[in-house]
Amino acid sequence: MKRQRFAIKPGHALPFGVTRVQDGVQFAIYLPDRKQCFLKLYRLGAAEPEYRIPLTEEFRMGSVYFVLLELQDSGADTEVAGKRLQNTDHATLAQILTEQYEYLYEADGEDLVDPYASALSDRQKWGKREPNMPTRGRICLREFDWETDHPLHIDFSDLILYQLHMRGYTRHASSKVKHPGTFVGLQQKIPYLQDLGINGVLLLPIYEFQEIQTSAAAYQKPQEEGYTLNYWGYGAPETYYFAPKASYSSHPEQADQELKSLIKALHHAGIEVLMDFYFSPGTNLTLMIDCLRYWVLEYHVDGFRVNTEVMPSISLASDPILSGVKLLSAYWDPQMLSDAGVCHAENALAEYNDGFMNDARRFLKSDEGRVEPFFQRFYRMPKDAAVVNYITHVNGFTLMDLVSYDIKHNESNGENNMDGTEYNYSWNCGVEGKSRKKAVTSQRMRQIRNAFLMLLCSQGTPMILAGDEYGNTQEGNNNPYCHDDTVTWLNWRETKQKEQIHEYVKRLIAFRKSHPILHQGRQLQLMDTISCGVPDLSAHGLQTWRPDFSNYSRMLGVLLSGRYVQNEAGEPEDSLYIIFNMYWETKSFDLPTLSDGSEWHVFLETYDETFSELPPRKPKKAGRKRRKQLGIQRKTVVPPRSIVIFVSR
Repeated sequence: MKRQRFAIKPGHALPFGVTRVQDGVQFAIYLPDRKQCFLKLYRLGAAEPEYRIPLTEEFRMGSVYFVLLELQDSGADTEVAGKRLQNTDHATLAQILTEQYEYLYEADGEDLVDPYASALSDRQKWGKREPNMPTRGRICLREFDWETDHPLHIDFSDLILYQLHMRGYTRHASSKVKHPGTFVGLQQKIPYLQDLGINGVLLLPIYEFQEIQTSAAAYQKPQEEGYTLNYWGYGAPETYYFAPKASYSSHPEQADQELKSLIKALHHAGIEVLMDFYFSPGTNLTLMIDCLRYWVLEYHVDGFRVNTEVMPSISLASDPILSGVKLLSAYWDPQMLSDAGVCHAENALAEYNDGFMNDARRFLKSDEGRVEPFFQRFYRMPKDAAVVNYITHVNGFTLMDLVSYDIKHNESNGENNMDGTEYNYSWNCGVEGKSRKKAVTSQRMRQIRNAFLMLLCSQGTPMILAGDEYGNTQEGNNNPYCHDDTVTWLNWRETKQKEQIHEYVKRLIAFRKSHPILHQGRQLQLMDTISCGVPDLSAHGLQTWRPDFSNYSRMLGVLLSGRYVQNEAGEPEDSLYIIFNMYWETKSFDLPTLSDGSEWHVFLETYDETFSELPPRKPKKAGRKRRKQLGIQRKTVVPPRSIVIFVSR
């Protein structure tokens, strides 16, 4: 018998799961209130385990079992419990386990998949499961060369977020990528994101969730297939939060490497990566914390959106590893954060909720009493956290559908149109659904331009839903959670309309980036705090300095003073005056008086998408000539349902 060179010893180190340690590979799992437990190692695809290792008291600390495997002799076969583990010269134990084995735990006769598993055995193909193939943990201990990759730490005030579904983003044939619907497919779209001006992506769940479901209420695939799908991944059964989704990879057995390559490439392009996590009610708190730490340390992820109704926000914000990582939550309690010693300077906290969306949508469609709520959302920047603003996100209408449908059309979901929110605050511009009427299509394009301006000129961090930048539609479906088809796949085919929207958004993003006054990253005071004669931000109506917040008003002027922001040369920035006329008739607005020798110049009118070239900056000084020039700049006329941006030069 060859000398035994594969030893089994008690381990002693966290974390849970399967990890490479100094002397070998450690398996660790939390199994409370269990009497007979085993670690079972299987050859890939084998029906029976090759090794069944009893987890006796010597492996136990509290309710956790630690098992350490060591490779003692690189030139001989490994023997465990009387069986030999074949090895090739120079192969490491980590390589052997990764390439040849999968594992399960057995507790009191019940097979259990490790909740910390970094890969799964039966998730190789999207929407398909091999008959009688059990779910097992895969061992994933491959090295990855990150080179000089490091967190980007882009400030929330400089971030342009972009929310996307990994599969749906490039699954459509029109995406023209080599591997549609995969990590590689998104990597091929990085130049597109750079050109648009995006520097942060928020990815819908890319961890292992079971998309195959059997709920009779869900969207039915062809009857002979006999199952339904959870396309988004929220609340899906059999979710494993530590494993990248293998079916999102062009080579499922290499999902970890492909995802790391994608994140590395995005970072190289100056784009941060945020992940959307939905923890099911009852998920262990330690597991949730360990999970987010794992994705930061192992995958270099820059941030997360987390459902803090399940994961306590204070545990999230006060964790030492997650400190400085971007954390998005529906709400942060300032007093709780203060009591815990957590401050915004040490953590990248941001609110993510529907507040801006609802108020902006209602102002956009000319509802009553929306001027003041929108104005407050427009400049809102909480002291203790940033705020993410969006007009559309994954759960609801796309922007094109928001201006094309008055009501949801979810009939294809198979729930008699009973699912999805009833409160869309949308307006179809005169005709429900698709239309070729010029008056209708022109108004829809105008409303899309208005919406993007509201979003990209607000002080908070703007987030764009993927596809909105070229008019993507879901045919009026505001809850396509169960569609894996052309309803949710982005259609990249170029049209004149798509090109117009895309170029408009691209130019507006560039305008935001070139004017720091639009993203100051601080709480504006609406007061003259530097004794310059004008507040940092002020609201106006048809008459300057007289905002009309009455119930029937649909008009608003917003003045952002450039004196509170300096450019790279140390000089005051341009002032901006943005006029919103959401009324259905043309209105005449007064223009604020400039006292620094500059004049107002129109940069953008959304009524017919008129961009104007701005003159170069010139020295600003007061005098008689300035007063004469201002005499012809006292008023301006703004067409119905449109916005105008003035820049001082």
